[in-house]
Amino acid sequence: MHLCYVDDSGDSRHGTTLTALIVEDAHWTSVLDAWLSVRREIHRAFGVPKLRELHANELYKGRGRYCESSADNRRFGAAQRAATGRIMLSHLSKRSAFTVLTVGSPDRSPATLYARFVARLEDWAEARDTRVLVFYDGQQGTDEAPELDPAQRRNIWERAVRSAAPYRAAHRALELRSRRILEDPMMQDSRYSQLIQAADLLAYGAYHRHRQRHPEIWTAPHATSAAAVRAYLQARAHWPDDTDDGVYWLD
Repeated sequence: MHLCYVDDSGDSRHGTTLTALIVEDAHWTSVLDAWLSVRREIHRAFGVPKLRELHANELYKGRGRYCESSADNRRFGAAQRAATGRIMLSHLSKRSAFTVLTVGSPDRSPATLYARFVARLEDWAEARDTRVLVFYDGQQGTDEAPELDPAQRRNIWERAVRSAAPYRAAHRALELRSRRILEDPMMQDSRYSQLIQAADLLAYGAYHRHRQRHPEIWTAPHATSAAAVRAYLQARAHWPDDTDDGVYWLD
């Protein structure tokens, strides 16, 4: 059995990527332990609390307040943010066993790309004679804000159920007797999931690495994040051999 943590990245005008951090159940504890131990190192080095969400887009673009003190936050500049991503993925890659798999395409429909991603994940699982549970970055239908009344909480839940519908449909379209991906996708808000945050750092880096190598696809004027690419390259030993730097690009 494998657990698969998924997040997206890309440029909606030209394409989208979905990146999976795939962990065998027997290694789940060591993967999470490696991630949490390096979170503690980042806290000691830069003052970023373990429970502060690491969001790649904010981290590499200099947005958001990450540190506990104002002094630490002022010191947490571009170099420190780049080092955070690089240290996180380097430590995780050296201390634990997992696979990083990215599927990308020019499809503008998230539902279409997700269905294609699921097909690739099914092939991956069949080749290894395993089963997979998918955790996808998205609204869970719960919120820890105590001030919400029952009606507000019900509304959050209903929105979460509706937004997850295309992803449930992709799973339910699989042949029941032969499918390798079990159950519906389980939505996990990245604020509350450390391994979804790991998938987010990997997804952002995979996208920027692919656009660095394929400017003919990603023709948007935005600059490639060299820091995100350097962090992503720390995980190169965990990419499938038949990929383009970890990416399956589907035309």
